[in-house]
Amino acid sequence: MRLFSLVFGCLMIGITAMADVQLSGLIDVVAKNSAEDDITNVTFKGFSTFHSLRTRTFIDAAVNEDVTVFTQFITDNNTFAVYAAYARFSRLAGGYLNANAGFIPTTVGSFVSRSYSDKNPLIGRPLMYNHHSAFVPGRNDSIRSVDDLLDTRQNRSRYGLPVIYDACWNTGVEFYGSVGQFDYSLGFLSGSVGYPTIEQRKNIPQVTTHLVWYAGPAFSVGGSVFVGPYLFEGGFADQLPGVEYDASGEAPAEAYDDYLNVGFAGELHWSAGYVDIYSEVVHAFWEHPYLPDLGITAGYIEGSYKLAAGWYVAARYDRWEPGKLTDSNGSRQSWDYPVQRLEAALGYHPYRRVTTKLAVQINNFIGSQELDNELVALQLSVGF
Repeated sequence: MRLFSLVFGCLMIGITAMADVQLSGLIDVVAKNSAEDDITNVTFKGFSTFHSLRTRTFIDAAVNEDVTVFTQFITDNNTFAVYAAYARFSRLAGGYLNANAGFIPTTVGSFVSRSYSDKNPLIGRPLMYNHHSAFVPGRNDSIRSVDDLLDTRQNRSRYGLPVIYDACWNTGVEFYGSVGQFDYSLGFLSGSVGYPTIEQRKNIPQVTTHLVWYAGPAFSVGGSVFVGPYLFEGGFADQLPGVEYDASGEAPAEAYDDYLNVGFAGELHWSAGYVDIYSEVVHAFWEHPYLPDLGITAGYIEGSYKLAAGWYVAARYDRWEPGKLTDSNGSRQSWDYPVQRLEAALGYHPYRRVTTKLAVQINNFIGSQELDNELVALQLSVGF
């Protein structure tokens, strides 16, 4: 995978230099009640859609009619990161097969195309796409029992694994296309859907599939399946059971292939007149070196309604529900706190690429009121 990253990086530089380049972007300015902690929206890098200033820059380079290079850069309160860098190869087999290769978009679920501020009717992402669990491989090496894991629930870390993580993308390859009313894709990821990486030591990629049936212009239903190793180099450090480490203290690459992340997701979209409804649900689990499988079910339902020219209202209800494990006292407890969220917004499009939103987000941690928070925010999104 390191060789793939190097070769692809050289390819990106070469073909971009020969291409017809287009530049565009988004600027998001947010004012919120800063006294509230923003713990359910923060990313691995500490970014948040509720931060005061975020910009996205898109550089699209058309090499020819069948090859296009896409790059995205993000700044968040003056911190810079590469968000995407991949090539799209169209019409590999007529109109039935295309491919994305490189640092590619999320290959499961339906939210990725609506995650940008000019497409998202709210400000936050759904919990299933961002919220960090209490499971932090590589940083919680001392966890050997269910009781140990339960003790970490209160002291949250932004490095806990999300179910699906759309705030950062994966190095990999995705093959996709359409036949009749069906869209389909098959992806191979260096990381996992919950922990994207640019490069990975493990020998086996995570495999993803996505199938959507468009029954008509106003209704679609789909599903995703993902399975594969998720641990990364340094995950559990030198603590993996039954592994012989070399003189430098590193585990062999195949040691990371023994622990799987498996998930199943469903999605639905329905619209009628001024109403748009989206819903998704996912059930997934991580195999743990010392504990039973850590299961999680999460989902949301989101609706928006056009009030008048340029005006709309929207709301999303989220639920994030970890499975239960048996502690040392024999009682069954959720291995992390369940979370429910309600976010609502009033939005206005004064111009085609300008959106303003006044949003309220209420997060409730079931079992720990100290972690509850309420965010009130005004966002201005401007495209260029």
